[in-house]
Formats: sequence, C-alpha cells, structure tokens
Amino acid sequence: MDFDVLSAVRRNDLLRLADLFDAGLLTPPFGALALRDHTPETHAAPLAQCFGELARQGMQPQHIALLLRAFAAGARPADQELPNVEIVVSGPDATGGARDTGVVTRQLFGKAKQRVLAVGFAIHQGKSVFKVLANRLDNDDSFEAILCIDVRRQPGNSTVDRDIVRRFASDFVRDEWPGNRLPRVFYDPRSLEPSGRTASAMHAKCVVIDGQEALVTSANFTEAAQERNIELGLLVNSPDVAGRIEAHFLSLVRDEWLAPLPLSSRERHGGT
Repeated sequence: MDFDVLSAVRRNDLLRLADLFDAGLLTPPFGALALRDHTPETHAAPLAQCFGELARQGMQPQHIALLLRAFAAGARPADQELPNVEIVVSGPDATGGARDTGVVTRQLFGKAKQRVLAVGFAIHQGKSVFKVLANRLDNDDSFEAILCIDVRRQPGNSTVDRDIVRRFASDFVRDEWPGNRLPRVFYDPRSLEPSGRTASAMHAKCVVIDGQEALVTSANFTEAAQERNIELGLLVNSPDVAGRIEAHFLSLVRDEWLAPLPLSSRERHGGT
C-alpha cells in the first residue's frame, strides 16, 4: 500500500477528512469528485484511489479516520508552512526590491507545462497581454488555458442576456485574443442581473500555472495595469496555495456558478 499521497496532504486537510469519515459523510465507493470540495484537486484522485484500496482491505470509515489522524500528527502544522512568496508590482518601484507584473505574467504563461488558469475583471489590449499564452496554445495541443472573466451589463442596457454574451464573445475573439486556438472562457451569469443590488462581478485577479504557482494581484489583464498603474500582488510558489486557488475556480465551473462563454473562431474571420 502506497501512502505517499497521505504524506503530501496538508495537516488541516487530513484532519478535515478524518472528521468527515467519523461523521459518516465519506463512505465507499470513493470518487475524486466528492473529495474536491475538501482537498486540492491535485490530491483528489490519488486520495480516492487510496481510500478505495483501504476499504477493499477491510478498513471501516472510523479506521481510515484514525489513520488520517496519525498522519496528521506527524505532519507540519499549517502555521509552520513557509511558501516562497515574492512581491510583484506595476508602476514605480521605489525600493527596487519587487518584480514587475507584466514580466511575471508573461513568464508564468511561458513556463507553464500543462495548464494555466487566468482570472480577471477587465481585459484591454489582450492581443499584447495574452500573446505568450496564445502562442503556447497554438503550439501545443495538449496545453490547456482557462480564463474566468467579467461580462457586464452596462447601466440602462435592456438587451437580453444571450445577446450581451454573444456580443462579448465576438469582441473577445476578434479584438482581444491573438491566437488561433481559443481558450476555455467562463463568466458569472449573475453579472448580467439588471439590478446593481443583485448583480455580481468577477473581481478576482490571479494566474495559476499547473496547480503549482500562483500570482494573486490587483492588476487586470490590461496594458495599463500590467505596465503603468500602481498595482500590487504576491507571487506564491506553493502547490498547496496554488492548488487551492485553482480548485476554487474549477469548483465554481463544476457547480455551474460560472458558465462557458460561447466562443467561435469564425469571428476572427468575419463569420456570424
């Protein structure tokens, strides 16, 4: 029996899973989908396989809970975990000790091996901002890019939701995306609510690569925010932190809080 997956899980996650087993909320058969709400997605499938093997060997949920607590006792507490964190800024850097937002964003897009998650509120000059990411998509069929962006109803606009979404999708493909292969793009349908008191906004801004490294920043995907505005962010090299951020947005997609933006490459060539 390979327990490496349990050694890789954070102490707090092990204890949370043990509580679920004790409460009877985790029972065979074990599926990765059920575990994604309680642990980073990168751990979900290996944990499901591990728990399934333990159950096949005769262990009851309360026994698995004891095993998880034993591993948690030997794990480093969360307050002792020291991820590698760097300050990332746009605009003037008076101390000279921070990294540049635009440079870091392009480097992340370029160094990702399997996938990129990019979340932002506003996109302008996207053909410049996303150039490196678009090249990766065009040159590697196995590479995946997911964007979560804001689609907004302007005040006083009474256009039906589907037409606003269709127009935004057309503008994105024609004006903002520089490549041929399109990313998967999602938006929050609540942002189209006609009342400001019930509408929401995709206001988070972050980039996560391979579930391993994350940039969390105030900067939008605009040339001004990436290069000139006074913006501040943190670049965190931590699979635990990055995996949790990625898992959060993927769960919003999975649970249909976020809807797919209907993109078509025909828009680039003037199709309808």
